[in-house]
Amino acid sequence: MRTLSLCLMLLIALIASAQRPQITDRLNKNGQVTVDAPKELVKRNNADLNGKQTNNNKDKKVKEKDKKKNDPANEEERLNELDDDNKDTAKKDEEKKKEDEKKKEELTPKKPKRTHTSQQTIESRGVGYRIQAYSDNNHATAKAAAQKRARDIAMKFPQYRSYISYKAPSWRLRIGDFKTQREAQAALQRIKSVYPKFAREMVIVKDRINIWSND
Repeated sequence: MRTLSLCLMLLIALIASAQRPQITDRLNKNGQVTVDAPKELVKRNNADLNGKQTNNNKDKKVKEKDKKKNDPANEEERLNELDDDNKDTAKKDEEKKKEDEKKKEELTPKKPKRTHTSQQTIESRGVGYRIQAYSDNNHATAKAAAQKRARDIAMKFPQYRSYISYKAPSWRLRIGDFKTQREAQAALQRIKSVYPKFAREMVIVKDRINIWSND
């Protein structure tokens, strides 16, 4: 019975020894003993070493990133980039504002400047041509209608002077001081093209005209 127990204990010891990683000793030529760890243990140690190295690299990168983020020089560079972006945005807004103002100005009708002023004087009077743009003998409305038409034409053709006069029984509107019929005809065509509804009423008439100082 005792012998059987010793055999069982020895068998258990052998099985446990077989399951544990073995470290083998090698004797080299110089008489030195080399201890070899089992392959499983070497792989496990290498894996642990690689894991630690990976973690160390990650920690190093995080520290470098934090250091770069907290660096005053980098913070100043980041602020400069933000300033540049703000400048670009402000510049685009200013350009858009100018473009909108330009479009608004183009759409807003402008009152044309007159090409003649009160400083001009009449040097003389002579025979020439004018365009009769309106004539009516209705005393209730003729004068106001003549004035309105004169303003309308002056808005588009400020270079031509308007003359409103009354010659019984009619109020009439005549335009311009043209020395030749050819000048009057050219002006008539321009005015008719803008105001075609007045075209039938407009005729060239011979009249005494003013000769102005700058003409």
